[in-house]
Amino acid sequence: DAYGTGTQARQILIARRLVERGVRYIQLWQGAGQPWDNHDNLEQGHRKLAEQVDQPIAALLTDLKQRGLLDETLVIWGGEFGRTNYGQGTSTKDNYGRDHHPRAYCTFMAGGGVKPGTVYGQTDDFGYNIVRDPVHINDFHATVMHLMGINHEKLTYKHLGRRYRLTDLAGKVLPGLIA
Repeated sequence: DAYGTGTQARQILIARRLVERGVRYIQLWQGAGQPWDNHDNLEQGHRKLAEQVDQPIAALLTDLKQRGLLDETLVIWGGEFGRTNYGQGTSTKDNYGRDHHPRAYCTFMAGGGVKPGTVYGQTDDFGYNIVRDPVHINDFHATVMHLMGINHEKLTYKHLGRRYRLTDLAGKVLPGLIA
């Protein structure tokens, strides 16, 4: 009951059960029939999607904490892009959307060594430019790998005679996110 009903609730409950059984990496997503990629009907579309995930995510975090698993389980939620505060096409009072925005996007992380209650980074009043604590994708990956106990500078693969790493030639762990 705590997780609610529907596909997302079922997936998130199964994810908790997998964590309890020691599965190390689990990925969930909301399928193609229910995209967060709304360029119109934003209010109606996102309200529906949020209703599908808010309750089960809260239940997951509560259950992991009660079972003593949240400290060792890193939960990450994010999307493909940030969103501008303006949209393409004609907007009306009841039908409006937002366009893709590659400069600023939001991700939430919980457990797994993340400092609780931390807000990291800030955009201007328009949500367009980053004005405080920008996070490059290489820094995000370095931090996630650090939280997983992996040294991002040593995790490499050979391709065309060169050693590559996920964080390429950059990437630094962000101490402000670490508990």
